[in-house]
Amino acid sequence: MINVLYLGDKMSLRVNGGIAKGKRLKTRKVKHLRPATDVVKEALFNILSPLVTGSLFLDLFAGSGSIGIEALSRGAEKAFFVERDPLNAALIRENLSITHFNKQAEVYTCDVFKGLQLLHQRGYQFNLIFVDPPFRHGFIEPSLERIWEFELLLPGGLIITRSAKKEIINAGEKPLRQERYGDSVLMFYN
Repeated sequence: MINVLYLGDKMSLRVNGGIAKGKRLKTRKVKHLRPATDVVKEALFNILSPLVTGSLFLDLFAGSGSIGIEALSRGAEKAFFVERDPLNAALIRENLSITHFNKQAEVYTCDVFKGLQLLHQRGYQFNLIFVDPPFRHGFIEPSLERIWEFELLLPGGLIITRSAKKEIINAGEKPLRQERYGDSVLMFYN
């Protein structure tokens, strides 16, 4: 069991929609863990709603796992989480247990690039890939390059990145769509 805590209602994590709607998720009060706000999650899943049901969902830099768990709650067939911090990976497992999605998930405790290599070696491909690295650390471009190099995105699928509003992303391809919510920018690629 790891030391996790519920934050006050303003900061607490919860599942916004689907079969686990309203379930509170645990988080850790650490600087590098910055879960997407309810506004960002709701906007993201309003955009993705026709694609989520029955999908294979990959949550990179997964943190607390709230995005992948939201996808499972809204009908994703299976979610894969890649998180290098062992305490955060344990937190994801605990949140999967809270929401009863343990059997529909795989958690990889390693850095994203090793995780992408492992997923490629195992022959996985995904309908939806969410890339949410620490802001302004330059992880988005190399993550996208590996995803495309390993052909991890299924035809018709989407890659969604979350970055800071003034962060410059040079992905080599223009996003299909870009949306800003507060300090977060979501970009959609295929």
